[in-house]
Amino acid sequence: MIYIILGILALIYLITQPLLVVIYFKIKYGKRVIIQYAPMLGLLRTLSQSRSINGDAFESLSILIKNNRQADILVTNLLFRPMIVFLKPNYYRIFMQQYQDYSKFHMIVDKRLISKGMLMEEGAKWKQQRNLLGAHFEYNKLINLIPMINDVAQKKLANLPNEIFPAMNIASSITGEVVLKAFFGEDIAKLSLNGQDPSLCVTQLITRFGQLITESRFFQIKRALLEEKVFSVFPRKIEKDLYELNTIMLDHMKKAIKSRMEKLKNCKNIEHQDYLDVYLDVYLNKNDSMNPPITEDEILQQSITLYFAGTETTANLVTTACYFLAENQQLQEEVYQEILGVLNGEQIITAKHLQNLQKVTGFLMECLRLKPVAPMLISKQAQKDIYINDIFIKKGWYVNYMVLSNAQNNKYFSNPTQIDITRWKSDGTLNDSTIDPFAFVPFSAGGRNCIGQYLAIIESKIVISKILLNYRLKLNEKIKRAEWIAKITYGLSNQDYIKWETR
Repeated sequence: MIYIILGILALIYLITQPLLVVIYFKIKYGKRVIIQYAPMLGLLRTLSQSRSINGDAFESLSILIKNNRQADILVTNLLFRPMIVFLKPNYYRIFMQQYQDYSKFHMIVDKRLISKGMLMEEGAKWKQQRNLLGAHFEYNKLINLIPMINDVAQKKLANLPNEIFPAMNIASSITGEVVLKAFFGEDIAKLSLNGQDPSLCVTQLITRFGQLITESRFFQIKRALLEEKVFSVFPRKIEKDLYELNTIMLDHMKKAIKSRMEKLKNCKNIEHQDYLDVYLDVYLNKNDSMNPPITEDEILQQSITLYFAGTETTANLVTTACYFLAENQQLQEEVYQEILGVLNGEQIITAKHLQNLQKVTGFLMECLRLKPVAPMLISKQAQKDIYINDIFIKKGWYVNYMVLSNAQNNKYFSNPTQIDITRWKSDGTLNDSTIDPFAFVPFSAGGRNCIGQYLAIIESKIVISKILLNYRLKLNEKIKRAEWIAKITYGLSNQDYIKWETR
């Protein structure tokens, strides 16, 4: 009996401790603070309720922030810990400079997947991974992928089966194949996953995982109490299916990596071109000099990280762009005419063409501003007591930054809810140099910015151009409201929002 009482008391403490922090911040900082609290769920509950009420996971937070522009921070909770979300760019600048003082919150609970990849690793291991991968993401090397991206996009966009334009499926299929060919080689790109296009399986996995995390209160509460053991205690069918899908993908990648490793062992003079060859070469031939050493599990999770990030994020951007073009026919025609003019009858889009597609660039940046793939960063946990300006962060608290808070703020962007492609230069920077650069950070900033941002923009510009050269997009009048969901990333639910006509 005593253990039951102690357990109940411990649970009460865990639930109420972040509430006391929320109250303290409100008392101390007044209007500088927006507060939200929900036992155990906190921010996750806000996203879930907003999706249910507004059809948009981040709409409630956007409205709350818009109505409290004087606020510097949002104080809430993430599971059993307080969470401080910064809303102003001056705080974000300092936060990014202190990245080494935080560890990342494992949103994807199954630590078999990406916990040892570059997205989640810290310290010396992250620096080592960034150095190994960095050369593959330099712009001068990425432009060599442009012919291949053209070919993949052209092939995937041919012969659509009916009048519905399956934007997310097409975009995922294109970006998935590009990532596989660019970083893993043609042999692995030809493999299937469970009899399907692997990129579509990954899209399904991320969507289902994200919705489970952000919308299932039963799973959220289990997660708060059990962490990574959540899949083994009272698992429901959806959880069993998801865990099984993760296992299938892991087995698929393990076999592919083992096959490539055997090929490398037998080829002494192989030319290392893709990421996997380089990583495996270091592992097989130079690992004794690596500090820390590379493991096979790291190679596996790094590969899944690249595939996750390279497929889902760019596919979300392309899907959002297609939706906004279908919604705004005048804008669609303006962007289409620029593409026609720049290509001037040529069929293959080149690096020079991409540099001259100013309106396409501006449009994509507006898509990121209005519906960023990552409206918030991955939450981070303070590893020591620290100050960000005058805001004290205690060791163990979670910290984040709301990208949406300034991207739609009229202090920085006039008519912030409207698409205005004239805000942007052809290189994706703002025309107005007086705007704080930390007011809009769709790819994060500082030392841990998105390593794949150049590839994402190159791919998106080519794919959108190819789509508009072949099809005229329009909204499906049968669907009355678009749903924007939190699914690890943020984007449209995978519904039939768009129809097409041949040009």
